[in-house]
Amino acid sequence: MSRSGDGFVVRTAVAPVLPGPLAGLCPGGLDDRARWFFATSEGVVVGADLESGERFCEVALPFPLYPADRQPVSLGAQLCASPDGAFVAVAERRGLKGAVVDVAVGRVVHTFEREAYHPEHCTYPLAFVDTRRLIHGVAWNLLAVLDVVTGARTLPSAEAARFDYFFGALAVSPTGARLSSSGWVWQPTAVTLAFDVERVLRGEAPVTLGGLDGDAWDLPMCWLDDERVALFATDANHQGQLVIDDVSAANRPLRVKPCDVPLELGRHRDELLLLGDVTEARSVDTLEPAARLALPTVAWHPGAREALGFERPDGSGAWHLVSRPRPPGPLPASLVEQARRARAAGTREARLVLADALESAGLPGPELEHLRAERPHGARCHVVDDLAAG
Repeated sequence: MSRSGDGFVVRTAVAPVLPGPLAGLCPGGLDDRARWFFATSEGVVVGADLESGERFCEVALPFPLYPADRQPVSLGAQLCASPDGAFVAVAERRGLKGAVVDVAVGRVVHTFEREAYHPEHCTYPLAFVDTRRLIHGVAWNLLAVLDVVTGARTLPSAEAARFDYFFGALAVSPTGARLSSSGWVWQPTAVTLAFDVERVLRGEAPVTLGGLDGDAWDLPMCWLDDERVALFATDANHQGQLVIDDVSAANRPLRVKPCDVPLELGRHRDELLLLGDVTEARSVDTLEPAARLALPTVAWHPGAREALGFERPDGSGAWHLVSRPRPPGPLPASLVEQARRARAAGTREARLVLADALESAGLPGPELEHLRAERPHGARCHVVDDLAAG
């Protein structure tokens, strides 16, 4: 592990040997561990822990994919995992076919398709809203719901079929209550929409909470909470901009700053992380740049709060994991030292000792809950790293 002078932490990832060219990837759930899923162009899904090197899944899909290229006009694979990492959904990014893999049993348990109406122009809509309900596209303007445990499906109603919008890439708010879509309408015009999940779960047409227009779609976006979403967009002059939009506010968007197009957006505490050829941190409050790391990253893990990057864009060469620890506020020096000891130990016992120290210091909250949680955990803990940076 190495720490750069600008607050980023870089550690070496244990890269899995993949049975073919990389076609897509996604984090392996919301647990605080370096588990990821990868898909190859031959249609093989591999689950791997990039900290320990463990391969916990390898399943062949009933269809091939295409080599990865994260640009909006590319082909490739679209992946998303359930929050607990028990299931992973994979689809042709600009194609028709999709499947769900049950990780524990190691096989495909469901397949699905969307209609062949301009799929080449929009990413396959795909998102888990909880541990068992997967929302996926079935037509250019229609979303269905699949219960991956029972196989029950909720198909869109006749009313939903009148919704005039090409769904694109989906993003889920932190509680799973809302979705955003980076899609488009004819002529074409890019439109990023936000809407409540509940209507989709009932098979009804979404009631949009508002949208932003532009000239490009399938662009990065990241919910900050259930009201605000950060996204990349383009203005009337085709210039890139980073936007924070409050979907419930009358005056929108909240903030706009010029920005080069990132591959993905991530959020950690008071900062947005912009992933791409360089990794940039910006303030959530002002969108002003805070730090830059001259190291490429391609995908964000919201559970582990770190980004994955490759030495070369095709996934060859060395892999690395990048984080940017941010303390939750001013901390006593004794607590910071305790956190540094817990970081060096990398054990659950050390995290529990730190949790006791946190409670004794009168600092309850999500950090304390995270340290004491019995959910699966890697040796590294993002809360320990944050406290150790205090």
